[in-house]
Amino acid sequence: MSELEPLEYETGAPIRDYDIIEIKNSANGYEVLLDINLDSGYSLVRTTLEITHEDLEGYETNQVEEGIKYALGFFGTELH
Repeated sequence: MSELEPLEYETGAPIRDYDIIEIKNSANGYEVLLDINLDSGYSLVRTTLEITHEDLEGYETNQVEEGIKYALGFFGTELH
């Protein structure tokens, strides 16, 4: 986003599904490389998500994949 653009936006397209390409350790947790497919038909390719140990603790899990699912808004949803 540009600093010149307005700060208020409508909610965007929901995430349909995602693929984890790579998970690397970082100083504060993990750096995750993802491909994300949106309901609009668009894709976010090779997107980086940073998830911290504190995030995982907040999600009450020590599994990175579970934390990624929660960070992307998939609560109580099984992905296959």
